[in-house]
Amino acid sequence: MTTRVELRKIAVNGPNPSRFDDPIALKIVLEVFEKAPESVIDIRFTWSPIWDFPVDQSLDELEVGPLTSLGKHELLIETDPPDFRKIPDPTGPTALLVSFSYLGREFLHVGYNVIVSCKGEIPDVFESADCLTRQLGRCFTKPKGISWDAPEIEDHHRDDSKCNHEEQTSDKVSQES
Repeated sequence: MTTRVELRKIAVNGPNPSRFDDPIALKIVLEVFEKAPESVIDIRFTWSPIWDFPVDQSLDELEVGPLTSLGKHELLIETDPPDFRKIPDPTGPTALLVSFSYLGREFLHVGYNVIVSCKGEIPDVFESADCLTRQLGRCFTKPKGISWDAPEIEDHHRDDSKCNHEEQTSDKVSQES
């Protein structure tokens, strides 16, 4: 009997749009089938502006579980916002990437289109995030098949979370804005 975990629902928890410097909170429903996983699930948040400069920010990594029973599990997860001072131009198209891994194997990749806008004139240098708002838009999910019962991968912090920007939304996932 193998383990299987699937995303059933994902939604922004809290106001959307919101202030740029507010924490990012998501409500997630995962469903466990067949056999409950024996270890925790790792969740990693990455802020990834779509421009050419390499300013991706790892926002947070957290563990949930283990999810010891079959059925649906509702998670409320939150991460700190990105540091606007590390982004040359924080306005414009951006992606929020959320990666779900088990024993070092990514089984789910979620990408949100994010629009960051500025109230008033865009300054040459942002001194604060007070004038910035952030709106998490459409969500794209990409489930990946993994071997749930295989041993843990030693170096599971490699950067394999780059988003494939083609639409790959599962029809089983309920999304709310």
